[in-house]
Amino acid sequence: MKNKLRIYAKEHRKSLNINFLSDKICKNIFSLPEYKMAKNIFTYYPIEYEVNLLKILDDSSKKFYLPKVNNDKLVFCPYIYNKLKNGKYNIPEPDTKPIDNLSIVDLIIVPALAADKSGFRIGYGKGFYDRFLNEIDKSIPKLTTVFSDLFIDNVYPDKYDVNCDIVVTDKNVYRIKC
Repeated sequence: MKNKLRIYAKEHRKSLNINFLSDKICKNIFSLPEYKMAKNIFTYYPIEYEVNLLKILDDSSKKFYLPKVNNDKLVFCPYIYNKLKNGKYNIPEPDTKPIDNLSIVDLIIVPALAADKSGFRIGYGKGFYDRFLNEIDKSIPKLTTVFSDLFIDNVYPDKYDVNCDIVVTDKNVYRIKC
């Protein structure tokens, strides 16, 4: 079932006005108290048909860190404008060294193909983010971004999947009660 949802979400996103909907999602993120208070944010660099958060990376009042694939793990590296190179999966990654101190992070923004009302998400199936989220302090707010059409009842999470505290769509912000 999960693979069918993944295939559906990838195809459905191709029919959406990604930039228009992404702008709405960014505005919703900017309004969050968790975002306003955060100084150090782990986020992602968008790939084709993904929620585009590049507007957020323009916020000079924050420090951003982007993932880099290191073997089978995600490490986070300082984001410096125009200091990116294509990584293992042809995704732009920072051309900077990973940070050692993960305790500096105030907010984590996780990509998703789809998400459900319990804060679980469907990624691309490699498990990078779930492994990472299982290793960090559980008190750090985690949010995921999806287009409202892909905010669904159930993504059929596996036992290793980690749910997010907040789901941000182009229409709404959903706070998940854990």
